[in-house]
Amino acid sequence: MIRAILDFCIRERLVVLMASVALVAYGWYATQKVPLDAIPNVGENQVIVLTEWSGRSPKDMEDQITYPLSVALQAVPGSKSVRGKSMFGFSFVQVTFDDDVDFYWARSRVAEQLTTVSGSLPDGVTPTLAPDATALGQIYYYVLQPPAGMDLAELRSKQDFFIKFALQSVDGVAEVASVGGYVKQYQIEVDPDKLRYHNVPLSQVIDAVKASNIDVGAKTVETGGMEFIVRGKGFIGSGKTEQETIDQINNTVVRTRDGIPVRVRDLAQVQIGPAFRRGALDLNGQEAVGGVVVMRYGENPRDVIERVKAKIAALESELDGIEIQGIYDRTLLIDETVATLTEALGQETLITIVVVVLFLLHVRASIVIAITLPMAVLMAFAAMKLFHVDANIMSLAGIAIAIGTMVDMGIIVLENIYGGLAERESRVEGRELREEERLEVIRESAAEVIPAVMTAVSTTIVSFLPVFFLTGRDYKLFAPLAWTKTFALAASLIVAITVVPMLARIFLRSSRMPRWAGYAVGVAMAVLAAGLCQFVWRDHIEQWTTLSPVLAIVLAAAMGFLSGWWMTREKIRSMEENPASRFVRLLYAGRLRMALQHKMLMLSFPITIFFLGLGAWIGLPTVLRPIEKVVAMLGADLNEVPGYVTAKHTFTGLKSDDWIALDEGSWFYMPSLYPAASFNQAMEVLQSQDVLIKQIPEVENVMGKIGRADSALDPAPAAMVETYVMLKPRDQWREGMTERMIWDEINAVATLPGVTPASPLQPIEGRIVMLQAGIKASMAVRIYGDSLEGLSKASLAVAEQLKQNHLVNSGTVNPDIVMGKPYYEFVVDREESARYGMNTMLVNQIVSAGLGGLDVTTTVEGRERYPIQIRFNRDV
Repeated sequence: MIRAILDFCIRERLVVLMASVALVAYGWYATQKVPLDAIPNVGENQVIVLTEWSGRSPKDMEDQITYPLSVALQAVPGSKSVRGKSMFGFSFVQVTFDDDVDFYWARSRVAEQLTTVSGSLPDGVTPTLAPDATALGQIYYYVLQPPAGMDLAELRSKQDFFIKFALQSVDGVAEVASVGGYVKQYQIEVDPDKLRYHNVPLSQVIDAVKASNIDVGAKTVETGGMEFIVRGKGFIGSGKTEQETIDQINNTVVRTRDGIPVRVRDLAQVQIGPAFRRGALDLNGQEAVGGVVVMRYGENPRDVIERVKAKIAALESELDGIEIQGIYDRTLLIDETVATLTEALGQETLITIVVVVLFLLHVRASIVIAITLPMAVLMAFAAMKLFHVDANIMSLAGIAIAIGTMVDMGIIVLENIYGGLAERESRVEGRELREEERLEVIRESAAEVIPAVMTAVSTTIVSFLPVFFLTGRDYKLFAPLAWTKTFALAASLIVAITVVPMLARIFLRSSRMPRWAGYAVGVAMAVLAAGLCQFVWRDHIEQWTTLSPVLAIVLAAAMGFLSGWWMTREKIRSMEENPASRFVRLLYAGRLRMALQHKMLMLSFPITIFFLGLGAWIGLPTVLRPIEKVVAMLGADLNEVPGYVTAKHTFTGLKSDDWIALDEGSWFYMPSLYPAASFNQAMEVLQSQDVLIKQIPEVENVMGKIGRADSALDPAPAAMVETYVMLKPRDQWREGMTERMIWDEINAVATLPGVTPASPLQPIEGRIVMLQAGIKASMAVRIYGDSLEGLSKASLAVAEQLKQNHLVNSGTVNPDIVMGKPYYEFVVDREESARYGMNTMLVNQIVSAGLGGLDVTTTVEGRERYPIQIRFNRDV
């Protein structure tokens, strides 16, 4: 079977060559189309339901919305857990599905189930699905830099009604969530004394404002043979300026008294102000307006970000001087991930060429390996495209760590073919091998080693089989590595069996070309080498050497010319004629004789290394404990041996974690405030911290957020602080600084009174942890019970115990207490309200609208919409 395949590949070289070119072309196409991200999508298969009920307490949200929804959604097929979270004015319900459930099928079933439970929810409350995105969907954060004189409200309007909609139209974008600034609001501040004077209830003012904001259509009329559309205009906001809109509200008639209209201006003051907000943004300590671009499920992050950037560049000419500044950009991390593989591939190829040339003294043989290695990598990408394996740091790492083995496959086959040809040519001195003789030697030499190559590859592939039986997050994290390493090894085996023998027939010849051909090939190789140095390897040359770029290009061109000239004149020589091979054989023969003469001494070295490795892995104290017990029984103490205690303290064992230590180039700082902290207090803390963090020399930008962005993917309470700390490039850091040292400095400068230090997290890691587990740390203790008060006491007790553990940083232990917000509660006295002819709804309407403010309608200002709020004036 193997000989038949080899014979076909050697004889039908044109067919194999065309098939190879087709595979390489498809592999290159796959590299452009395979979704490329920083890490695998390890988030849960999750659908989030967001319900807004403005102004309602977390208790009301839990009892009337979160609990009914959670119970109803437990009946969705394929769901494995339902987790609810109730906040002030918002309810989040996260439905987690089994990994084999289709994402969009799950969304459709959740939407279907919501229709059955909507009737049991309060009037006017409508649950909505979160955008079709995952925990890793937030790929791009930007901040608006305004021109002089533009305030936060104007910026937010530009973001909400122009920039947001433009970016949401980009292919692959699921949502653009606005955050920061102020939403413009028309505020009607009613004077209670004037209401009493004019005998007008608050409800009548509300009804009057609603009734004054309406357009109607009256079909059409025909005049003079033409048809006219009839329209009754009455929307508030149809004026050209804000003052005209205010005048429209002021002139709204509430009632008439003795034929004299009582207007809104007679009862209240109308002004423009900021709407109630539960989220804010700042950049380097200054309040700002920005947005979060969320990628649609299954899209390619790099492509989506590039399209978003192109759209931003096209928009800026229409933004009246506003500049869109990107702050967090996933492509930086993605590019570093790709550069890792590219650099590993380039280094492996270069080293392989040097090794082959050194031991075979045959340039054309090294070219065969240089061709087959990238070919096998591209074939692995083709398999990734076919099997829907995304490109990320884990999958690319699988290819990178397989490159060494991939090279070996081709080298083994090629070297055996080379040796076979050299041996046959030595027998027929004085003439070249006939073509049939060459084909026979190539076939037999390749067939001699291919079974061993197949065995080696198979054992390596089989060793990764347990990874495919993992489940949950572990499978999502490690399966891409196992898949791509399997693809890469299988591709290298296919190339070694089919392509290497075919290329050996073309390149491994002893015949010399004419002198002019040698010069022509030399010039071509010189141009190729110089071009690679100038356009591909220039950055690496500057990084690896102290040579000037011009000198490096000249040297590369000279080496390229010599290699090209030598290619046309080289012969296949026996391995024994190669000085490098003779030196290695001589060196190895002497060491082998010494090892065979002193067996026990030589065996002591690997045994010692084995125990040192075992000790470094699980710790010398663990490894040596049984030996210490035996020695103690004999009356001795190993601790008295010089250096023994030091060795135990040095080799304590490797740390283990279930998460990859990915260097994202930024930190995600999330300190904890007192649960009852106000929004304004949290904002002061955020800005103070960001100013202090920005002063650290390694910090490029600090973007802080409190509360939530306008997205169901951000279930953050109003007092939650989230700060993205963007670091400068490493060459701009202080000498000796590390990421962890920068983090410790961030915690040191930003820890203010009443603020608990944060656990070290990075942006992607933190987002996954929060959406997947509902917590903001990589490790947490979850406590279950039926009493919030009991749970709070238990969490405090557990926190105290954890702080006493010497392995735990006590400053980062923070109990997440649910019962932290104090309440002002108005209880309706039904007897007293009845005496005044007021029912419970009317009393609570006064509490809601009079104190908290009630959004009664919205203005219609072209494409823009702004709320109109009624409340008592703030002096009441």
